[in-house]
Amino acid sequence: MKHYISVLTLMAFFAGGCTGLLTGGREDQTAPAIKSAEAKKLLEDHRYPESVAAFQKIAEEYPNSDWAANSIYNIATACVSVENPRKDYAQALIHFEEFLNRYPQHERAADARNWRQAIKVSLDLKKENERLLKNIEKLKQLDMRQEQKRLGR
Repeated sequence: MKHYISVLTLMAFFAGGCTGLLTGGREDQTAPAIKSAEAKKLLEDHRYPESVAAFQKIAEEYPNSDWAANSIYNIATACVSVENPRKDYAQALIHFEEFLNRYPQHERAADARNWRQAIKVSLDLKKENERLLKNIEKLKQLDMRQEQKRLGR
């Protein structure tokens, strides 16, 4: 009986040390899953800079994985989130481009292309609005000068 307990103890010890072999490496998926859940929680709590940093770290630590793909996508969407007071469309565009370059066949690629297009349109409209505002300001100045000439000033 004593010998039987020693054998069981040794088996349990070695099995615990070889968990990765026995589980097919599933514990390797635990770390990024936990990190991803933490990053998503930060995003849900509207802690955008911290969330982006957490997702960036995941993308760096697991570069050729679905974890990295989802992290880059989440970084891009965090940059344009409605609740984000520091929206950055240019940064979002960079991250959507990176996502599409690295993961063109990903299940979120179509969404990323749509986001990319919408952001490009938005940025183009912003530039056009800025140009129009400058023109309006120039026209105001011209109108004021014309009015001063008319009044003899």
